[in-house]
Amino acid sequence: DNLSRVCVVGASLGYPGDYEKGRKIYVNKHGFPKGTYFLSAGINVENNRMLTNGGRVFNIVGVGDDVIEARQSAMQAMACVTIEGNGLHYRTDIACRDIERMQQR
Repeated sequence: DNLSRVCVVGASLGYPGDYEKGRKIYVNKHGFPKGTYFLSAGINVENNRMLTNGGRVFNIVGVGDDVIEARQSAMQAMACVTIEGNGLHYRTDIACRDIERMQQR
């Protein structure tokens, strides 16, 4: 489809070392750019609440016309997710090398 995609992993703070399970996950779906995917990984649902249940908790896939737009989409969506107790960790350098190579052309 000629679109680019960038995937960012949302992990529990402390992963891959010690991390806590059972922390509440809050998602503001209305802030997600159109076409962005939220894919669960280490999530448990209890009483209609999403809770952490692993180190790699979820993946967000941003979509765009190029890597720059896809990365912006993923990061905008990532900003709409929190884990109780400031328990979310994710890399902010995903796709940066690809963007640098694009800009050098």
